[in-house]
Formats: sequence, C-alpha cells, structure tokens
Amino acid sequence: MGKNKKKVRRKKEVQQGERAVKIVFISLVIVGILSIVLYSILS
Repeated sequence: MGKNKKKVRRKKEVQQGERAVKIVFISLVIVGILSIVLYSILS
C-alpha cells in the first residue's frame, strides 16, 4: 500500500509541474502577442 501511495503522489507532482510549464508558456505567448499588437499600433 505504501509504495502505491508514493507512486500516485509522484504522478500528481509531475502533472502539477506540467501544468505550471503550460501556464508559463501560455503567458509568454500572450505577452508576445500583446507586445506585437502594441508595437504595430504605436508605430
């Protein structure tokens, strides 16, 4: 039982890490798009 719980916990940690990476990636994409839009409006 103890070994299984550790495996499940590790799986959850990996999923949380992937989610964090996705959030960072999406926010970078949004910032990039916004900066391009602002640059095209201002220029």
